[in-house]
Amino acid sequence: MKSTTFVILWTILFVLFGFYVNNKLYDFTEGYKNNISVLEKSIENENWEKAQKEADSISTSWNKEKNHWYKVLNHEYFDEIGLRFNILDKAIYTENKLKSLEEIESIKTYLGNIIESVKFDVNYIF
Repeated sequence: MKSTTFVILWTILFVLFGFYVNNKLYDFTEGYKNNISVLEKSIENENWEKAQKEADSISTSWNKEKNHWYKVLNHEYFDEIGLRFNILDKAIYTENKLKSLEEIESIKTYLGNIIESVKFDVNYIF
């Protein structure tokens, strides 16, 4: 009886921790998607100075905050997003609107992939 209670307790704690991590990761990626959308508007309006400042700000905070998730999740997505931020920075510097918007879409896609890789869904169980 004691071991059954112990197993049930650990299972409940494990599931609750999974939901907690899922919510925190969702908040993390949605915050960046919102910031990227603001950056996208600046690029569409060809406000390159504002876009450069926003891109630098987003990239700096990304490099600081990614380390929390880098150790527990598939780091391939985090590496790709870092690479895309570097390319985006150069595209903004050269005022290449098409390439900038392309990299923004890539970053949004990789942010979505991070969420999909840890999502609790029936499709991922069966």
